[in-house]
Amino acid sequence: MTSRFLRLLIACVAVLLVMGDRAPAPPALAQSTSAPDRRAGLARALQATVLVLVTDNTGAFFGNGSGAILDAEQGYVLTNYHVLGERQGGVLYNDEGVAIIGVMPSNLKGAPILKYRAKLVAGDPRLDLALLQIDGLLDDPRAELPTNLGLTAIERADTDELMIGDTLYVLGYPGLGGNTVTMSAGLVSGFLDEDNDGVFEWIKTDAEVNRGNSGGLAVDEQWRFIGVPTAGVSEVETVGKISLIRTGNLALHFFEAALMGAVGRNASSGPRIDAVNFGNAINRENQVARGRSRFDSGATDIYAAFAYAGFRNGQTFGAQWYIDGRQDVGERYIWAEGESGRSWVSIYNENGLRDGFYELELLLDGRSLHRSGVAVGGVAEPNRSCRFGVVTFATTIDDDGKPVAAGVRFSNVQTVYAVFPVSGMTNGAPWKTVWSYQGISVLERESIWDLGEIDTQWVSLSHADGLPIGEFQLELYCAGELQQQAAFEITQRETVRAPSVEVVGVITDRDNKRRRVDGATVVFLQPGVTVRQWVNADYSDALVHGSAVSDRGGAYRLSARVTPGDRYSVVVVQDRYLPLSEDTVVIPVDAADPFVLDLAMQRK
Repeated sequence: MTSRFLRLLIACVAVLLVMGDRAPAPPALAQSTSAPDRRAGLARALQATVLVLVTDNTGAFFGNGSGAILDAEQGYVLTNYHVLGERQGGVLYNDEGVAIIGVMPSNLKGAPILKYRAKLVAGDPRLDLALLQIDGLLDDPRAELPTNLGLTAIERADTDELMIGDTLYVLGYPGLGGNTVTMSAGLVSGFLDEDNDGVFEWIKTDAEVNRGNSGGLAVDEQWRFIGVPTAGVSEVETVGKISLIRTGNLALHFFEAALMGAVGRNASSGPRIDAVNFGNAINRENQVARGRSRFDSGATDIYAAFAYAGFRNGQTFGAQWYIDGRQDVGERYIWAEGESGRSWVSIYNENGLRDGFYELELLLDGRSLHRSGVAVGGVAEPNRSCRFGVVTFATTIDDDGKPVAAGVRFSNVQTVYAVFPVSGMTNGAPWKTVWSYQGISVLERESIWDLGEIDTQWVSLSHADGLPIGEFQLELYCAGELQQQAAFEITQRETVRAPSVEVVGVITDRDNKRRRVDGATVVFLQPGVTVRQWVNADYSDALVHGSAVSDRGGAYRLSARVTPGDRYSVVVVQDRYLPLSEDTVVIPVDAADPFVLDLAMQRK
């Protein structure tokens, strides 16, 4: 809030509290909690549809498509892979996999507002699907993102319930008729099973899907997500005006798989280092372009890029290199790169690094956080007698790495461990783990063995919201050979993260509903904090949950999302109107997202 609004707010709240019972009761806050009608459902679908602009490596505009918001809090946008790169070969139009995201204006009619920068989290050229995550503001990518991104996620339907003849709608930015959003209606004309495996990968429809619609949103009559409109699918020949939509269930399986493979989502608390990748070059995002586990003889550089979190400026960071088990070059310096992000270290020799097995240890204040290695040149051929034994799945492991609560069917769990015997392993042997969910690759990690001669090893797979229902498969490779293959099933899922909703609304004149109140400041205090407690704490910012200022049309959007079932104290002030104050605004347990809280103010 600006200082002007803060002074006005303090004065108005003080007047309310001083007058006490003598003051007229403020008008009740008008909560709009009616069941969603057609217009409300359509508005939600429009708000969940975004424009996706892509540039080439020079920063020049390359092309555009559409996207659908699947997670408003985390800023996840689903689109087509071919919006971001060539499906043949999986080459991105820009090496960093970044895109510009345009969001719907408040009137739901005008051109999209180019607001965010997003980056590719996962892509599958075969499925022609890609997942982006908003990671910065377009105007200042390095600035901290707001708590509330102001996005609206689309509700999801089970596409197995669709039938031929059902009505559907397609939303996106095809570029036909201008730069505003376009919606077309049609019928489910049929289904397509490309590989004849009994699972339908496509919905056929007579609804228009044109260039630019790619990656957008397809919804049913209840305005729920049912698929991704996909243009230019080279493997499928369409007839006439029949268009193809990637089924929602398949797209959601891809989405869940991408979340499980996202770097650092499930790391433990405290200082940590994740996703260490070795390569011969670093891009502007502090990442290696292509990860390697082995370098040719004569290589002069090895870069190690990593993600970090839980760091503090002023701590001592160290990087120690080892060659064939012997300590080599190292460096120590005072950390000044912030709490979290991406960084890199390297080892260099202008005459060429000597052949051998290189290990890197990363330390913080003397504590080892990570150690892994790569091979350079003529390292002795890895021992091909290495063996991985039968896999045991479990929800917990003990301090010795042994499985606890083992099985192959689990419910309501965030993490599943895979424990397996190891024999014949020596440092330098390449090994790989491949996790799949419903046949879609989740996480693939290839590295060089650096654990020495141990008897047992374990790997794990996690999802912050709980592993989704379905079948998971693990493949273990050693020295290029498939050693073990095992599967487990999740039968039930209980979302771990508490849901939250956005708060939006319109402020009007109580005596003239057509008159919109602009410049009104709306403040939500932290749950359980009363207005008087806030005043007694000298209007502490720490007690403020979120705020907003209404625009010329009286519309506002709270800066923070709220939790259904919680109670909030709300204060609303505007210099031409009597202030509003209420201590018991309850967000319904079944509140829609966004939750509409319209307000009416009385002129002084």
